Amino acid sequence: MKLARPVTCLFGHLALFAACAGGDDSDAGGFASGLTSATAGVTASTGDTSTGVGGSDTQAPTDGSGSAGETTGAAPTTTASSEDGTSTGGDSSPATGDATTLPPAPDLPGIFEVCTKVDVLLVVDASASMADALASLPATFAEIQATLALEVGEGIDDFHVAVINACPKPPNFHNYGAGDTDCEFPAGRNWLASDDPTIAQNFACVVQLPDQDEALAGNGGDNGGYESLPDTCSDDDDEDEQPAWTAARALDPGVAVNAGFSRADSVLFVVAITDEDESLVDPADAEEIHDAIVAAKGDAERVVFLGIGGDDGGCDNAYGGGEVKDSEVLREVAGTFGARGLYRTMCKKRGDDPIGDAFAEALTTVVDEACSSFVPD
Repeated sequence: MKLARPVTCLFGHLALFAACAGGDDSDAGGFASGLTSATAGVTASTGDTSTGVGGSDTQAPTDGSGSAGETTGAAPTTTASSEDGTSTGGDSSPATGDATTLPPAPDLPGIFEVCTKVDVLLVVDASASMADALASLPATFAEIQATLALEVGEGIDDFHVAVINACPKPPNFHNYGAGDTDCEFPAGRNWLASDDPTIAQNFACVVQLPDQDEALAGNGGDNGGYESLPDTCSDDDDEDEQPAWTAARALDPGVAVNAGFSRADSVLFVVAITDEDESLVDPADAEEIHDAIVAAKGDAERVVFLGIGGDDGGCDNAYGGGEVKDSEVLREVAGTFGARGLYRTMCKKRGDDPIGDAFAEALTTVVDEACSSFVPD
């Protein structure tokens, strides 16, 4: 994935405005608005974003403001001169002032608002077979920043990011990396904000997750991801391979150490990655996981879910070889989010960096659509 703009510009305020005048098409974000200088009519254009769950494409719903190219607004008013020199409107009512004077522009409705904030939660299976995939994530993060700033909404430069392994015990976002390294997050937080001065370095540290076998308390682990605390999930029961359920647990408002990450006025982007499958240890099914994530956020329309795992029947891993197992349950979880869900694989047949490609696709389609459909509180 290559982007036309350098990453060095990311922390300035970026706003990408698209105007639709005289029947022009909307931009790639799928939404534009404008006022024509001749008629002061309002033209609204919406474009469907195509998203796929489990490899099939579905059309995301529009916001109901009309299909692309549909226009609304008052027709231009014509004027004529009467015998005494006064000007009348086309409806025979008197008109005052110069004939070229336009009526006041109408207030734009709330649907023209877009989100300005995105919170990204990355949950990754930290088994030894994921080491090469984890090594690719710092470079992917730079591209995530650029894509948010240039291609989501009107440009997102206010975002949070949190990282945790796929073990929900404890469901605490990490601030320590492999080798029991303190990643020195600012302000004592266990999540990062876009204006943190060393965000790239902090992320590169924390995303190198401790090998899960070494982090388990049952194995004498002292290499935990939060404040050096060991995980207590059971490897025997595959509790350490629950990325989607861990996201739900970590987002629960009752987990005090994660407070401040998820904001009410943001779009929540949850990313769950595993080279095996979501293990149903505590939740009964995919629907329960979906419901827990939505309950934690409070609004399903402000949640986007990206699952990255194995293909139907398994496949060859694009990162370091080996097998990616069939991720049937994780696909089901993505499917429960409907138009707000996306599932992609890390299979070799999808290219050299399928995780990075999946991030780019999700941000520019599903996240952008959620952002453009945002209804302010």
